Amino acid sequence: MERVASGLDRIKVSGRSDKKTASRKYFDRHAAHYEAHHRWSSVREPQAEALAMLELGPDDRLLDVGCGPGVAVREAAPLVSRAVGIDLSPEMIDQARKIARDLPNAEFEVGDSEHLPFPDGEFTAVLCTTSIHHYPHPGDAVREMARVLAPGGRIAIGDINRDRLSVGLLDLLLRHLQRSHARILSSTEHAANVG
Repeated sequence: MERVASGLDRIKVSGRSDKKTASRKYFDRHAAHYEAHHRWSSVREPQAEALAMLELGPDDRLLDVGCGPGVAVREAAPLVSRAVGIDLSPEMIDQARKIARDLPNAEFEVGDSEHLPFPDGEFTAVLCTTSIHHYPHPGDAVREMARVLAPGGRIAIGDINRDRLSVGLLDLLLRHLQRSHARILSSTEHAANVG
């Protein structure tokens, strides 16, 4: 519990928006049943694809940003030397720790994607799936992911884009109905963040 408290202190200091508070509260509420919810299938497929694209091996050190209940970390742990998940939601991190308690190289931290609590070059692979639309400043988060990536490392970022009219309308609806939703980026905006 001490690690969670220190993570929350860091979030309070680094938070630049009430979107982060809303996001933390939203995911805290849903943590216990997140993987069992019918919406999970829409998250799971792009996450599995992005994880496969990293082509992880035994020498890799993986960081999953916005890890939720830690599914990708659990899947990667048997393949890598170290698998770490970070999430803004303390309840998601508690859930992830409970589920992965038998995996010795799986670690979970409460933290802010815009201020990752890791040294430069700590990881050889970084994953971030279906969470960027909750980040008020996605470019800052991507810069942090690049900072903690070792030279020659790989990053896989997967999220919905609003290039289709129906997704643009969904984005507008979510901005009004879900306080944790920042915005869905277009494919051009996604590319600008990683460029």
